[in-house]
Amino acid sequence: MLPETKKNLAALSSVIWSGVLTALKLIVGLATGSLGIMSEALHSLLDLLAALGTLFAVRLASKPADRDHPYGHGRIESLMALAEVLLLLATAAWVIREAWMRLVSDDPSMLHIDLTPWAFIIIIISLVVDINRSAMLRRIARETRSPALEADAAHFSSDILSSAAVLVGISASALTDSVPADTSLYWILQRADVLSSLIVALIILRICVTLGSKAVNNLMDKTDPALQERIEQLMTERMSAYPLRHLRFRTVGDRTYIEMTVGMPRELHVDTAHEVADAIEALVAAHIPGAETLVHMQPETIVPDSPQLIVRQIALAHRMGVHSLRLIRADQGTVVFTDLELPGDATLETWNLPIQTFRAEVRRYLSAREVYVHIEPDMRTLREFDLPIPEDWESQIRRAMRELRAPAPSRVALYTREKRRICFVCIPPFPKLSIAQSHEQLSQLGVQLSAKLPPVAHIVVVYE
Repeated sequence: MLPETKKNLAALSSVIWSGVLTALKLIVGLATGSLGIMSEALHSLLDLLAALGTLFAVRLASKPADRDHPYGHGRIESLMALAEVLLLLATAAWVIREAWMRLVSDDPSMLHIDLTPWAFIIIIISLVVDINRSAMLRRIARETRSPALEADAAHFSSDILSSAAVLVGISASALTDSVPADTSLYWILQRADVLSSLIVALIILRICVTLGSKAVNNLMDKTDPALQERIEQLMTERMSAYPLRHLRFRTVGDRTYIEMTVGMPRELHVDTAHEVADAIEALVAAHIPGAETLVHMQPETIVPDSPQLIVRQIALAHRMGVHSLRLIRADQGTVVFTDLELPGDATLETWNLPIQTFRAEVRRYLSAREVYVHIEPDMRTLREFDLPIPEDWESQIRRAMRELRAPAPSRVALYTREKRRICFVCIPPFPKLSIAQSHEQLSQLGVQLSAKLPPVAHIVVVYE
C-alpha cells in the first residue's frame, strides 16, 4: 500500500472514531453533570475537528510539487499540527476555568454528579478505542513521517491518560456517600471529579508543549543534530576522498531536502565530477529514506594529509609513478623506501637528476634520515605462453575456485595477442575488508589459482 493511501485511511478512521466518542461522551456528560466527562467530551470534540483538519492536511500534503510549491505541500501537516495545539490549549483553558469555579463555589450542587453505569461504560470504551487508535496512528506516522498523524497519535495518547484520570475521578465520586460528611476524605472524594478534570488539563498542556515546539521547529527549519551527524559520518566513512565542506537540509512532510558542498580536485573532468556527485546523491538516498540531495562541487587543491599522498604528489611533479611505499621507524631515524616507475626504454643517466631531486624532496617533507628507491619500468610486457588455451578454460577456472572455496567468479575474461595472454577472474567485492586485507585476499587467490591450472595465461584475480 502506498504511503499516501496509508495516511489517508488512518486519518479517515481517526475522524470516524472521534465522532463516535464525542457523541457518546457528550450524552453521558450532560446526563451525569460530570465535569470530568464533559471535559473529555470537549477534548474529543476538538479531536474531531483536529482529525478533520488532519484528513484535509494529509490529502493536500500528498499532492506532488508544482511551480508554486517546489518543495511540495508537506508543510501543511506541520501547520495543521500547530492548529491542533491551539485547539488543545483552548480546551485546557476551559477545563481549568470550569474546575476553578466549581472548587471555589459555595453551591453544593456544583459538585454533585448523577453517576450511572453508562458513565463507566463510556470511559472504558473510550480507553479501549484510544489505545488501539493511538498505536495505529503512531505506527503509520513513523512509517510515513507524517507530523499531522503524529499529532493525532499524541492526542489519543493523552486521551488514554485523561480517560484513566476521569475513570479514577468518577469512581472516587461514587464512594462519596459511603464516607462520613465531616471527614477530609469526604471533601476529597466529593471533588475527585473536578480534580481529575484538572489532571486532564495538565496532560493536555504537556502535550501542547511537546507538539507545539516540534511543529514550530519544523516550520522554522530547525536542524536535526542526529540527522546531521549521520550525514557527516556517512560522507566521512564512504566518501573520504571528497571532503564535506558545507551542509544544510530541511524536512518537508516525509521528504528531506539536503544541500551539500563537496571538495573535489580541480583536475577532475566535469563529466567525472558529475558522476561523483551522482554517486554521493545515490549513497545518501540509500541510507536516508525520502532524501533528495543536491551536491555542489567545489574545485580545490587537495592538500596531502598523509606521507603516502605527499610522496605520490612529489613523484607526479617529476612525471614518475610510485608504489609500495614503506616508512621504517628505526632507532637511527625514519627511513623511506619506495618503488619508482620510469619509462622502460629510457637510460638511467637521463633520469638520474629527477631521481635525486625526488629523494631530496621526500627527505625534506617527511624529515627522513634516508630515502631509498627501487626502479621499475612503468609498462611491463606480458609474458609468452607456449601451451594452447583449453576449450574448457573458463570451466576449469570456476571448478578450481570452488575447490579453493573462493567466491564464484562473476566474470572470466581472457585477452590474447599472439603468445601473450592475461586472464582476469572477477569476483564480488567485500566492502568491509580493509584495502590491505583486500590486496592480501586477491594476491593469495591469484597464486593459488595459478597453481591449480595449466600455465597458459597470466592469471589476475580482481574485484568486479
